[in-house]
Amino acid sequence: MSSDFKATNELFIDYLTSRKRARATIVAYKKDIEQMLAFLESMGKKSIKEVTFDEVSAFLKKLASDNYTPKSVSRKINSIKTFFRYLKGAGKITSDPAGEIEHPKYEVKPPRILSKLEYRALRDACRGDVRMYAIVELFLQTGVRIGELAALTTSDVKGNELHVAYWGTCCINNK
Repeated sequence: MSSDFKATNELFIDYLTSRKRARATIVAYKKDIEQMLAFLESMGKKSIKEVTFDEVSAFLKKLASDNYTPKSVSRKINSIKTFFRYLKGAGKITSDPAGEIEHPKYEVKPPRILSKLEYRALRDACRGDVRMYAIVELFLQTGVRIGELAALTTSDVKGNELHVAYWGTCCINNK
């Protein structure tokens, strides 16, 4: 990868880290951007300033031809849009080549719900481990995200309440 591409991607990852993005988000964005930069390099691009809307579109068309699902392409578009928006805001580029990119349409499937048997089996499997039981119970009862669950600490417990920060603040009463 060209030194410009590599340096630009490292700056972007540092930015995501400074914004306290989830580790899984950073890993996914890094992989997505590296994949796009490798494609751009294969097209002869050496600098991020040379990238155009047509080349970003060509990358997305390649993903579709490589049988990526519309949902996967949409996730990569999020990474790409965030990347170029960051670069423009940081003054590294003058125009955003991904600004007009549109997300493909895809069917949003409802989450698969555990059967009563699966639900009981999951709870029973961790009954011997108090910590694991608490984690599974919190996950099953609230639908908290994995990243939010992993970030919980004992300081989140106040008296009989567990305070979980997400899009708002959720309070689960233990009475």
